[in-house]
Amino acid sequence: MSIIYNQPQILGFYIAGLFEGDGHIVMPAVYNKHNPRWHITFHIKNLPLAQKLLSKIGSGFIRYKTKNNACVLTVSSVKGLKWVTAMTNGKFRTPKIYQMHLLIDWLNKHHSASIAKLPVCTKPVSQDSWLTGFIDADGSFGVRYTKKLPEQKQKGVSKAARKQRVSCRFRLEQRMVDPKTNISYASVLNLIANYLGVGLNTRRQTSTGKTYYIIELSSVASITILINYLNTYPLLTAKLLDYNDWRTVAERMINQTHYTQDGLAEISAIKAAMNVNRAIFNWRHLEEL
Repeated sequence: MSIIYNQPQILGFYIAGLFEGDGHIVMPAVYNKHNPRWHITFHIKNLPLAQKLLSKIGSGFIRYKTKNNACVLTVSSVKGLKWVTAMTNGKFRTPKIYQMHLLIDWLNKHHSASIAKLPVCTKPVSQDSWLTGFIDADGSFGVRYTKKLPEQKQKGVSKAARKQRVSCRFRLEQRMVDPKTNISYASVLNLIANYLGVGLNTRRQTSTGKTYYIIELSSVASITILINYLNTYPLLTAKLLDYNDWRTVAERMINQTHYTQDGLAEISAIKAAMNVNRAIFNWRHLEEL
């Protein structure tokens, strides 16, 4: 499945999207002799992907944040920094390109690299694997299955609430403004939303009080667009397993078999084993990466 990522151009767009979702670069102070540090943070369950990418880069290490159930892929050698720069330069779509340009300035100044600072990529998001990386960082897949209320519990409940319901939801959240540049994420998120045929909305997080941009889709038309895209550029984190389950339910909806007896039994089992309930992880899709 992931054999397409053996093509450097495709892997580069994926890494750029993953970095723009969950990565950052720490630049040294003016008089500090230390190298910059290029980081991508992963949930600990995605350690196999972090290790695989580290083997591709050929230089760096993985730091574990046990209290946060996370691990951080870190690259600081000049060799490794040149590799990630060569792979992702010209493939950024968000305000984080500012960090990439600072890294290029550092490499050019201290190591005579002569790397051109390429601008933001303006290609449609449908044409490369960047969106897959961004979804692997900040996207989520969910299935809703509400069973029909028994007759004795329907009194006083609206007709809509009594019905049996099956739906698929995809959600992509991102901050509204880049903290380093104060540049809005609206333009790139509108590109994604327009491609998927939905609007760009905002959501206020109750626990922090912060407001985020959010892209949500549940219609068959939008689901079909996303399935066609991710079938071309597959996910690489453990989200691939949730996506595969989500797609099974979505295809039942598309084929209108989701309310059959077999369909409901399968959907109930899928929902019970997805996301935080997943106990078994399969990483065969990384074998060809």
